[in-house]
Amino acid sequence: VQFGCLSVMVLGMKEDVEVAWLWSYFSGYYFTPVFLQLPTDVVPLHYDLDLQPNLTTLKFTGSVKIVVSIIQVTWKIVLHSSGLNITKATITSAGGSQAKPVELLEYPLHDQIAVMAPEALLVGQNYTLNMEFSANLSDTYYGFYKISYEDEKSKWLAATQFEPLAARSAFPCFDEPAFKATFLIKIKRDEQLSTLSNMPKKATTPVTNGIVQDEFFVSLKMSTYLVAFIVGDLKNISKETNGTLVSVYAIPQHLNQVGYALNTTVKLLEFYQKYFLINYPLEKLDLVAIPDFQAGAMENWGLITFRETTLLYDNQASSARDKKLITAVIAHELAHQWFGNLVTMEWWNDLWLNEGFATFMEYFAMEEVFPDLHSDEDFLNLIFKAMMKDSLNSSHPISSVVQSSEQVEEMFDALSYIKGASLLLMLKQYLTKDVFQAGVEIYLHNHSYRSTKSDDLWDSMNEVSILDALLITNGTLDVKKLMKTWTLHKGFPLVTVVRRGRNISVQQEQFLYRAEPENWTSPARLLPPYY
Repeated sequence: VQFGCLSVMVLGMKEDVEVAWLWSYFSGYYFTPVFLQLPTDVVPLHYDLDLQPNLTTLKFTGSVKIVVSIIQVTWKIVLHSSGLNITKATITSAGGSQAKPVELLEYPLHDQIAVMAPEALLVGQNYTLNMEFSANLSDTYYGFYKISYEDEKSKWLAATQFEPLAARSAFPCFDEPAFKATFLIKIKRDEQLSTLSNMPKKATTPVTNGIVQDEFFVSLKMSTYLVAFIVGDLKNISKETNGTLVSVYAIPQHLNQVGYALNTTVKLLEFYQKYFLINYPLEKLDLVAIPDFQAGAMENWGLITFRETTLLYDNQASSARDKKLITAVIAHELAHQWFGNLVTMEWWNDLWLNEGFATFMEYFAMEEVFPDLHSDEDFLNLIFKAMMKDSLNSSHPISSVVQSSEQVEEMFDALSYIKGASLLLMLKQYLTKDVFQAGVEIYLHNHSYRSTKSDDLWDSMNEVSILDALLITNGTLDVKKLMKTWTLHKGFPLVTVVRRGRNISVQQEQFLYRAEPENWTSPARLLPPYY
């Protein structure tokens, strides 16, 4: 393709537009592709990430080594980077000792970069991509961001919020949930501060005068949006349960308010391990109250971050409502350690697999472990609010097509969380609690450290042998066929039953709020009750 005196070779196509983004490298020529996702010809296996945040200049520098495997022969590696100043990039072949420089092309519209290899990258081979970079700590509560708070004097803390699309603003990476890999993280810091990350700390070594480096153990396979690290002045209390050290952190003046969260976490962690029949797989679990945090909480594996109001409980000043909120948020984020972290949705169109399940387990666990909080009443109120949104023409299926960053953000709504949870409650009541629990166990065991689609959950439910006894008119119940009518369609049905003498007629139509509903019939022959 010729641009004046410049030329670019189109290196390959995927669904006709794979490399259209390369054209944006040439000034004035933009072509927006119809997809957001990265090509799958290269997959990451492991990251070595080395960072040095400076809480005086409020900048950070870093380097990353990404070991990748080649699935299809290619001359390029496409990955994500946003707002990073990449100062050096090289590639090393497996067993090779010489790092070869590479050219970088950028497509800022989709936060993508392409590493143009000096030679063909061969199928089945591993290569190591090395990059050095720098950036400002973010001031948007997103990515690797800075936090100012008062503790006798003004202090700074740096923390991360990567879900859904911000890991790419802290280090170049394959920033999609299906690209799971292991991570070895090293962070340089002022010796007066401390660092936390997903894994336990392995070693601390001096670097220069007043600067030390913390190295953490290699992580389990996980998605980039679950990577987390914090640098600041934090204190904690801890308790061990079933081989896991549970710790709750806060800034020093709030340490006296973390006791309730610690005891609650231990009780809920024990409940989930018993219910799922899968132990929490890490040696530690940290919960951190962040002084300035936009989200309610974030389920980073092994390092859950919270607003202070959703984690800290003051025995003298906090209310019963505060206690219920803190319990609910902890229950939700702990459920994510299995639904989202251990097993992750393949793409953001199935976000409900993460959020719907975590919301369902949040209320289920609270009823089982803390019945005195009467959380079932709160869940019922939320269901009615979600039904109100679902009764509007602007509603969407809980499993929807997602092709842009804006659409990814839009999936984080009441439908993914509450309607998703409602469907699971409905299915649990319909299949019976034992069948449902067995299906959940199969789902988690079959897909641990992998990514899934909604169909994988329904297939797991269908595997449960007890389902053979649940017969409908023409054969065995097909959970997948049944539940797709709820996940792939927006809205919910209004069923009208009319009795005239001994005759009963049933009519089903979509319920629309303040609108004349059109005739609407689900393709399902059998619908469970909607709770």
